[in-house]
Amino acid sequence: MKVDIYKSSIKKHLKPKAKISAIIPNYNYADFIIERIDSILFQTYPISELIILDDASTDNSIAVIKEKIELIKQKKPELKVKFLKNKENSGGCVFAQWQKGIKAASGEYIWIAEADDSCSAKFLETAMRKFSEHKSAVLFYSDSYRINQDNVVKSHTCTDWMDMWRSGRYNSDFFNDGKDEIINYLSGTNPILNVSSVVWKNIKELNSIFEEAKEYKVAGDWYIYSRVLEYGDIVYSAKPLNYYRKHDKGSASTVVKLNTEYGEVVKVQERISHKYKLTKDRLEWQLVRRRGMGFVENEKNNGKKGTIAWIVPWFSEGSGGHRTIFTNLNHLVKHGYKCDMYVQSLKKEYPNEIYDRIKDGYGEFYGDVFSGYQLAKKYDMVIATGWDTAETVAKADTPRKMYFIQDFEPWFFPMSSEYLIAEQSYSLGLQGVTIGKWLSSKIGNNYPTPTTYFNFCADLNKYHKLSNVKKERAICLIFQPGKPRRCDKMALKALQIVQAIDPTIKIYLYGSARRKVYNLKVTHLGTITESECNKLYNKCSVGLCMSASNPSRIPFEMMAAGLPVVELYHENNLYDLPEDGCLLAEPNSEAIATAILEIFADEKLQKKMSAAGYKYMQEYPIEKGYQQFIEIIDKSFSNKNIENEAKKIKKSYQRPAVTASKDTILTSDKITKPVTISNIPMTSEYIKAGFSKRAVRKAKRLIKKTYHFIRSA
Repeated sequence: MKVDIYKSSIKKHLKPKAKISAIIPNYNYADFIIERIDSILFQTYPISELIILDDASTDNSIAVIKEKIELIKQKKPELKVKFLKNKENSGGCVFAQWQKGIKAASGEYIWIAEADDSCSAKFLETAMRKFSEHKSAVLFYSDSYRINQDNVVKSHTCTDWMDMWRSGRYNSDFFNDGKDEIINYLSGTNPILNVSSVVWKNIKELNSIFEEAKEYKVAGDWYIYSRVLEYGDIVYSAKPLNYYRKHDKGSASTVVKLNTEYGEVVKVQERISHKYKLTKDRLEWQLVRRRGMGFVENEKNNGKKGTIAWIVPWFSEGSGGHRTIFTNLNHLVKHGYKCDMYVQSLKKEYPNEIYDRIKDGYGEFYGDVFSGYQLAKKYDMVIATGWDTAETVAKADTPRKMYFIQDFEPWFFPMSSEYLIAEQSYSLGLQGVTIGKWLSSKIGNNYPTPTTYFNFCADLNKYHKLSNVKKERAICLIFQPGKPRRCDKMALKALQIVQAIDPTIKIYLYGSARRKVYNLKVTHLGTITESECNKLYNKCSVGLCMSASNPSRIPFEMMAAGLPVVELYHENNLYDLPEDGCLLAEPNSEAIATAILEIFADEKLQKKMSAAGYKYMQEYPIEKGYQQFIEIIDKSFSNKNIENEAKKIKKSYQRPAVTASKDTILTSDKITKPVTISNIPMTSEYIKAGFSKRAVRKAKRLIKKTYHFIRSA
């Protein structure tokens, strides 16, 4: 079905009792402007004034409009026509154009008729009859047909979009008190979908309201409706008298636009909730409206203490750095700060997609999510969380700029542009907050970034001693070959030496997808839960964790479970790890193997390290780290100077490094075949990833082929 105003035009016109100014804002709608003008001229209730605005169109709109105006002057000389042209485009602020139109209008009623919409010939007749019946009304609107660029009707009603709760309210005409409409309907969402369906009483406050609406890019119409209804009542016609054009091939909504719209939705809702006393269910409506856009808020995220934006790089599942960000953000929310997260968008992911990914991978999350780094509003503080987010924060319009630093990121790159840019991020004037003392010392003493820190801690509810787990003569290695700082080749060679010297020692790998391991007898557990990690730490006699940059949380969680730890003797591990719960070995496979074998060979040392590490971690529950971070944020919001802690930091590990023994060196020399890992995940992970059975069979064949090739080499 198509709508055709030319077939259904009505020749009989009523004698108008009120003057109506019709305003047409146009930008590049040369293909629709003639029908729009005619739909106004065909009204059975005639207008007294036609005002056409052009916002510096780049198509042939101006020529088309001028020609049409000449025809109007010939056929309707009594009709006042104004054509107002902008020399330069207004920059996409449609509400500035609307205001320009009402300033030029002299009618008692205003009709802003969008240039690409159309309508029934009885639209104004119905509106003016409703105004006559309800003298206190200041705003009329009707239901709409939805049509496309070819006038094909896509829907005979817009009630599916207007009626948020499917109440049936918009199936019948109604009249309502303006303030009641604001509190019970406009407080949650905007049911007036298209300004072309609206006729306004030209109240004296209209110009100032439109001036205020220029602060908005998307939700200004909603703001205008909520303000106008402070001065009178609303009347609605359930007849679809407006033709709301939605272009099938129109420009797609962008993530940036969605972020902007979300910020404005919140702004309008909060203005109404602050001005009027809303019931609990109306406040919930507001949250439901936001969730419908893919943004999820928790009622605890109230921002009583201040607002904070976190700028966060894209993440992979299981990223420990992102887990630290999310958990600290959640604790700020619980402490009274409102936190929004702006996440790097790789494929123009929408906020709801990012939120679901966070929730699925990391658990409940109390912040609001935006896609991309463009801030939707002003904040009291903005926090960078990686080298590629620091410049965004440095340029942000905010009184507090912080850098949440979890690693010395230049080391992630070879000497290159990326290395230098990452290093330069420490010279942008941001306040640094590091996890651990070494990083604070490294940056605070070498770069113009004042730093403070919070300690490495562990969740003692998750990582603790278990009495029902049998101890094994075993070692566990956090194995993540995708992270170079984990030094997987060095670690595997060390374990190969250990196994060659003492074959009774069992080896567990965990922390990444299970793969076939060659030339080393291991049990590869794959990715495991925190509970399974704790059981593993309680089962093993030694924990091996390698980190060539900032210390990992893993050694601290191992110690909390009573597991002795072997790590690298390197500058990064000398400021945070305690010397009684760990052995730090020179960064070579032979020295690492020596440290491991030393613990296995000395039962007293093993028990001493277990007890010392466990005791140390009782002083560092995870809550302590959260509290330290909150105190830093509180101090900043109190406008107190945060002292540069770098020069006060001392080493916590004073022992000499474990060096390679003769046995490990000789054994290493005899090993001719290195440990190799299949590139293909084992079957269970393949199936979990959603691969077909055919793909799994193919993978098995390839693994078998690879295995035979390696054995024959």
